[in-house]
Amino acid sequence: MMPDGPSVLGETQLRNLYINAGHGSTGRAMAMGSGCTVADVITGRKPAIDLAGLTLGRYC
Repeated sequence: MMPDGPSVLGETQLRNLYINAGHGSTGRAMAMGSGCTVADVITGRKPAIDLAGLTLGRYC
């Protein structure tokens, strides 16, 4: 679980390292959607959801 609430999804500053973490007790329920979203990011497709506020960039 992340300190500010929402999970973290998407790219990092390191090449070929992606994040799908911080779901807390809802991890099993969110696994399918989060996995599909990160797969979209990895393959260059537009994710079905807006990632604003869900990326690691919110901590920078």
